[in-house]
Amino acid sequence: MIELVFWVSVLLILYPHLIYPGVLYLLRPRELKERRPGTRGPVAVVCSVYNEEKVIARKIENFYLLDYPEVELYLGLDGCSDNTMGEIRRAMCDNRVKVFDFPRGGKVRVINALLEQVWQPYVVMTDANSMFRPDAVSNLLAHLGEGVGVVCGRLVLLDGDGGSGEGIYWRLETFIKKRESLFDSVIGANGAIYLFRREMFEPLPPTTINDDFSISMRIFEQGHAVVYAEDAVAEELQITSDSEEFRRHVRDAAGHFRALVYLRGLLNPLHGQRFFFYLGHRVFRWLGPFFLVLAFLSNAMLLTHPWYHALFVTQCIGYGIVAVVCCFRIRWKPLYIFYYFILLNLAIMFGFFKNLLGLQQTTWDSTRRYPPPT
Repeated sequence: MIELVFWVSVLLILYPHLIYPGVLYLLRPRELKERRPGTRGPVAVVCSVYNEEKVIARKIENFYLLDYPEVELYLGLDGCSDNTMGEIRRAMCDNRVKVFDFPRGGKVRVINALLEQVWQPYVVMTDANSMFRPDAVSNLLAHLGEGVGVVCGRLVLLDGDGGSGEGIYWRLETFIKKRESLFDSVIGANGAIYLFRREMFEPLPPTTINDDFSISMRIFEQGHAVVYAEDAVAEELQITSDSEEFRRHVRDAAGHFRALVYLRGLLNPLHGQRFFFYLGHRVFRWLGPFFLVLAFLSNAMLLTHPWYHALFVTQCIGYGIVAVVCCFRIRWKPLYIFYYFILLNLAIMFGFFKNLLGLQQTTWDSTRRYPPPT
């Protein structure tokens, strides 16, 4: 029985990171789909803003560079205490930029309130520090064919020198989304750039944290396709420390455990395709820390067997390496990949308990991801 617990735990640790991508690589749609014809029409670009005086002028300037004519920018200020409003006034050139100033209440409240003001049939969600390429909106619409409810754009992370900051984890996520898109089942949009049909939006519960995930997956839960548009690109400059990334992942994890309840319909195995993609891409990943603990504890109970003794020593060495990388800030990629994997799972564990104990707030502070250099 203990051996079974150990090997099932190991299998479920590996599944979302190795086995699931491998299965996606081998899977083929039952029939090769022709690309659906896209659509055109008025678009609202919606952005919730909190203390973004360093980037908001660039965001507005970036909006004016879009090559799509029927578009307006809706900015919702979440009780900003800096000079965000002054920077907005300085950058505005016409009335296509709509500004709404709300008391501090969190991103979800701002989004719910902003979308009550939107009259356009198509909504593009974004963040203040995410800069669109000129054709981003038109490319999103080009993928919004019949039956499609959400189109997920591509976020490109740049490092401090303006080069690619996309690590193995980010490239793996991109591969997974591209494969899931073949089955109209991309699991989760990125808040930097995604589009949905306004009529399909449901106001989010006030306790929601991951608004991008909850909006896109609620539409998916209703039976609409979610696809990936690799050519619809937003860029961010990534300048974050491990501690900032850890804090961000803790918050995200707390939000995902709340989403498990909100999106419980996706856990219905009778909806086979939706259940398969949601479980493989997200749920098993969120449960990863608990499988790691089970694998370690069950392995410790099998030390009388030489093979399991060797595996336990290997686990201890691995966690020791994580401690060394953390203490000495080693950035050698083979070691750092394993360190980042454990850091991410530790953040998920923290997020689980913060959500369980009601300690995670819905308000947020920005991490240090800035617009790319011009």
